[in-house]
Amino acid sequence: MAQAPRKVLIEEFTGSWCGYCPMAISYIDEVRTTYPSTVITIAHHVYSTSVDPMTNDFTLALNNAYHINTAPNVMVDRTDWYDLLAHDSSQLIPNYTGHNFIKDDVIKRLNMSSPLSIGIVSSYDSSSRSVNVTVTANFVAAASGDMRINCLLVEDKVTGNSNYDQNNYGGSGCSSPVASSEFYSYPCHIPTSLTGQVFYHKDVVRYNMDSISNIWGTAGVIPSSVSAGQHYSKNYTYTLPPDWNSANMKVVAFVGLYNSGTSLGDEVLNAQQVSLGQITAVQENPSAIDKITLDAAYPNPFNQITNIKVNIPAIQHVSVKVYDLLGHEVAVLTDENLSPGEHIYYWNGNDKEGSALGNGLYLIRLQTENQSLSKTVVLSRN
Repeated sequence: MAQAPRKVLIEEFTGSWCGYCPMAISYIDEVRTTYPSTVITIAHHVYSTSVDPMTNDFTLALNNAYHINTAPNVMVDRTDWYDLLAHDSSQLIPNYTGHNFIKDDVIKRLNMSSPLSIGIVSSYDSSSRSVNVTVTANFVAAASGDMRINCLLVEDKVTGNSNYDQNNYGGSGCSSPVASSEFYSYPCHIPTSLTGQVFYHKDVVRYNMDSISNIWGTAGVIPSSVSAGQHYSKNYTYTLPPDWNSANMKVVAFVGLYNSGTSLGDEVLNAQQVSLGQITAVQENPSAIDKITLDAAYPNPFNQITNIKVNIPAIQHVSVKVYDLLGHEVAVLTDENLSPGEHIYYWNGNDKEGSALGNGLYLIRLQTENQSLSKTVVLSRN
């Protein structure tokens, strides 16, 4: 039976007020560095907006639903969660092993294939700051249950005024400094005022693209019984507030198997992420093929969107990138482990920051460990 390779979702419940949370960030970064293409990390800021301006109604509602009363707290695919302070009775010690629990769980989840892959089409209009996202669940195997599509807007490298400053109990000169921590050289209270030693909040969940009442995802899009080869999509729209940095925004989507009878509420079946304004991983269909192929882009020339079709005979790491004639990498369509079959990507003529590129000839290059294929495409805007 066909199965899709899995991406694991790590969710941290945190806050700028939480002095132990920089330690958790170190542990999560270690896991993310170990599994850069298969682990997705997001941070739910909780408490109150008066204390932490990155807190929002969705993160508070999710925190309350899981009855999480301490921080830092970490969930892996919503099947297990870890109160990091409970795992470390002395709270901050150099040989802390709490991150090993997270690593072990990530390995366990990565060894479990998934019945579906997730495609995301993300577009962004910089003049109106409007976001349009379509999430597609592509089933490669039969599945059943209350499966729901989730779509979150996440901002990386968040900074701002003194309200964003981060407490850091493990810093040099603090009551419980940890010399092995990456934050040891930082003060006990890390400024984020864009001057001096700046702390950037990573992967902050800014907005749930569904209503707050649907914290478990959008119900009713995926039927309770699904056959292999079926696809289900949901479209979401939103207008970014002026103080969010669109260049650091990304879309994180996942399908959760909801079960109100469990202590956790649901299980993440698979996840995906893309940078805002990029169009990647639209559709993945298994098919019987015996070699890697990169089809010619269509249409070509193009002025709005062109299709790039890739066929993969076996699970392997594949990158599909766009280069200009000087050899500069201008866009990344995918750079991850792909399941066997047909994968279709769309490129809208924008660079990695979402800015429109000029007319001309560009190179589409597919790269694996043992093979490189290239096609040219002409961008000709009206």
